Amino acid sequence: MSVFNGIISEYPGISVDNFTGQNLRSSIFFLSHCHLDHMNGFRSEAFARCLMSRDNARIYCSEFSHNLLTSRNKIFQVPEEVMLKIKVLRPNHPHDLSVPDHNDGKKGPYRICVTLLPAGHCPGSVMFVFDGHNGTVIYTGDFRIYEGTVQKLAGLPVAPKCLYLDTTFFTRQAPTIPSRDVSIRRISESITSHLKKYPNASIFFESETQLGYEAVFLELKRTFNQKMHVGRAKLALYQDVEDTTGAFTLDGSSTKFHACGRKKDSNECWEKRTINNALTIKLCVLGYIKINADGGKCPTVRKVQPNRLKICFSMHSSYNELVEFIGFVQPDSIVPCVQPYKLSMAAAQQELDDLLMRQRKASQPPVTLPYLKRRYDGTESAPSWKAKPSNSDLHEVEDATCGGLFPQKEPLAVLNVPFKKTKPSQN
Repeated sequence: MSVFNGIISEYPGISVDNFTGQNLRSSIFFLSHCHLDHMNGFRSEAFARCLMSRDNARIYCSEFSHNLLTSRNKIFQVPEEVMLKIKVLRPNHPHDLSVPDHNDGKKGPYRICVTLLPAGHCPGSVMFVFDGHNGTVIYTGDFRIYEGTVQKLAGLPVAPKCLYLDTTFFTRQAPTIPSRDVSIRRISESITSHLKKYPNASIFFESETQLGYEAVFLELKRTFNQKMHVGRAKLALYQDVEDTTGAFTLDGSSTKFHACGRKKDSNECWEKRTINNALTIKLCVLGYIKINADGGKCPTVRKVQPNRLKICFSMHSSYNELVEFIGFVQPDSIVPCVQPYKLSMAAAQQELDDLLMRQRKASQPPVTLPYLKRRYDGTESAPSWKAKPSNSDLHEVEDATCGGLFPQKEPLAVLNVPFKKTKPSQN
């Protein structure tokens, strides 16, 4: 869970993924994705008053997040005053923005270049790259980047001044975590095995968040030709995702697969859990980490009761994935944004500092590449962009959408997340 305070210290007047306290003095806000631990204060009256008191206040996010926040179904119950200030930024494109007077008018406006990059965490999730007079800053938000793929992420600068990092599993006790594709294969295999024994059994799914498991449900639809029964609230989440068309249903009697949530939301389906050898699958990751941390070797699939499985499914990078990402990016400094498992924030900061020191001693300096244009048009003191060579042609992609969980083959397809096109708001 994010504990980031929202402040990008290099650039006063902007805030990211926190909309409370001192962030209410900002005028420009960014939202990386629509999970509630990154939306603290987003729906509050105080934030609405803050926005309405400033004509030039803006909230920037991906198009998918914008669609969720402004949905006619009022999924997140965002106040009208807040919705009016939400603007879409295209991914993989630099956007030149003006940050208004801040710090009670004691400092004048300045310009900053912002680029959204896919984060691979959940639909609409993005990283933010800020580039301006005080150097380049990367804010990852929640993200999942697999080992061996960071070089293929177009537009990711190296040698930034600061990296604000998702440190959810920055612990040596979580060196590796199964990839999404591996987890999905294990889920399909488990269901196939169970249905061979009990052909009429229902399959129930439990998960830790509502948004982020679409790849699982879509693959199950392709494999078993069964729609996923969900409640109205969850169905509303997917209405703007093109590839999910026909994958979900409100009719619990028409399918064996259920992600319909709590008992009070679906009494009829809940009763099916106790009959016909129904199988319950909980998609989670913390139990996997705990067992490995205690010296055990935890399998991707664990049987915890005769008809109940826990299957590891993670939307956050493992320790080894984070180490590789940091080694590629080579930041001057790192700010941890999540308290890692069994590690204090102070200990995490020390671990990150030590890692940077070791990597600096072992690595070569980044290479400045001529084909990457400087994306800041401000003063002469603006930093030039640096990047490591890549064999990927993904830097040519202009309209790749963000944060998808609909892989055809991992990991490149994570950069291409389908959603229904809407006319973007103007900056």
